[in-house]
Amino acid sequence: QQSSLHAATNVLDCQFICLARLREPLGLVGGYWNMDADIITRVTAGTLGSAIKGIDRMCSFFEELHGVSGLPSAVSRDIGLFVARARIWMQVNRIS
Repeated sequence: QQSSLHAATNVLDCQFICLARLREPLGLVGGYWNMDADIITRVTAGTLGSAIKGIDRMCSFFEELHGVSGLPSAVSRDIGLFVARARIWMQVNRIS
């Protein structure tokens, strides 16, 4: 779970990376973290607008987990980094 999150975060670090390069790492994150199938479908097969909505839902999922007590500090840190980088990527790539 944590390694999939770390890999996706590294890909998201490049703000102008195309959606095609993000689909597989984000799909793995969704699968490993048992996210709703609709989220995974949006990020792996949807249009850019649909994928952005899916990434936004991923961020919401992780934001809920971020404050859970008992979560290892390394996992909490990786969740925070993923959410921050995903939000930046969405802002840069959002269709107006």
